[in-house]
Amino acid sequence: MNLNKKDQKEILEYLKLITSELTDAYNSTPDTSENSDALYFIDTARDLVDELAINVEDNQEVPVPHEDLRKDNEFIRNNYWEVWRGYHWG
Repeated sequence: MNLNKKDQKEILEYLKLITSELTDAYNSTPDTSENSDALYFIDTARDLVDELAINVEDNQEVPVPHEDLRKDNEFIRNNYWEVWRGYHWG
């Protein structure tokens, strides 16, 4: 990535603001079954921003999400709904 210190600092400031906004979004979303996917997506986005901030701090290459991560997330979401349906209509 080879960022100069000024660019690195500016990017980190934006990432900190994004993390703050995602935290506010997470905390202002009611924790109900209807919002569980939204909370999951917000939390995942916050994790990705945190990972990017660490890489920018270290001035490393930005990782590209792997297809395996997407498959794992899809599996978790699908299993969640199957368990939820079984619990509510079981």
